[in-house]
Amino acid sequence: MDLQQVVFSHLPHQRRQASGGWLSFNCPCCVDNGEARPDIRMRGGIHTDDSSISYHCFNCGFTASHKTGRVINKKMLRFLRNLGVSDSDIKRLQLEAIREKELADGPMLFVSRTQTTRIPSFPDCELPEGAQPLDDILNSDAPDERAILGAKYLLDRGIYDYIDAYWSPHAVFRNRVIIPFWQGDRIVGYTGRDFTGKSDAKYMSKSPKNFLYNVDAIKRNRMFLIVTEGVIDAACLDAVGIMSNEASDAQIDYINQFKGEVIVCPDRDKAGERLIKQAIENGWSVSFPYWEDGIKDAADAVHKYGKLYTLKSIIDGRISNSTKINVKMRIK
Repeated sequence: MDLQQVVFSHLPHQRRQASGGWLSFNCPCCVDNGEARPDIRMRGGIHTDDSSISYHCFNCGFTASHKTGRVINKKMLRFLRNLGVSDSDIKRLQLEAIREKELADGPMLFVSRTQTTRIPSFPDCELPEGAQPLDDILNSDAPDERAILGAKYLLDRGIYDYIDAYWSPHAVFRNRVIIPFWQGDRIVGYTGRDFTGKSDAKYMSKSPKNFLYNVDAIKRNRMFLIVTEGVIDAACLDAVGIMSNEASDAQIDYINQFKGEVIVCPDRDKAGERLIKQAIENGWSVSFPYWEDGIKDAADAVHKYGKLYTLKSIIDGRISNSTKINVKMRIK
């Protein structure tokens, strides 16, 4: 069963060929996507090539896409259902997409009916020798001066209250604040952030391959999952951090298990464009919040505006339309 054939067999009969290889028809998703009435101006469009299919609507802004070799994402599934494709046909299409992915990547492990890659139980990890919660150290009778400097660094950045910070007297880490990586009630890694500005390495980290900071958030029952690049940004927002500017295939599969809307909040630099492109490929939203010049990431925004306003600005600034995301990425 071919996804493109199924899509074209369910398209409305009234359609027209548009420029650039796009085929236009009345969008089947407008009402489901919040519009007051169905599309009657043929604002939906679909484009295909040998290995991909893309859909977008200029009326409601809904987008969906799929590439051969990938599991069918939630937006494409929603598009199929709005077209009237039966659940049995959708299930067969999902299984076929999984088989194609297995041929390319090897067998997948499943935990639910959504055929997603299992999030593993990452191995336990010990924090650096002598590491203790920074709060406990500061409340002791004679806190180490370097621990105080670490706390001052977090306070100066306005993020002390949002970071689960530790400190260690170990020679390698005594000039760093340590942020543990938790999975459930277990520590599975950590990063140490230099607070002196004198180290060649800003971060010293130990983490499992393909780990996501705050990975447990994926399984929580919430409307939005915010995805950031950095650990500190994620810690400030109770978001998920990929700890890079580009997610691995496994990290993408983990994130796609989230049942609500995924919102990528990239750093405001050139490197952030890599994550934006991955968001488009996976049907995730991308946020371009209105923040003043000089604010380069979410942690800076929390310092300037506070956590609640920063979260609201990210949600309000999200865009799901791939064309609009590409335009915004080029003018930001």
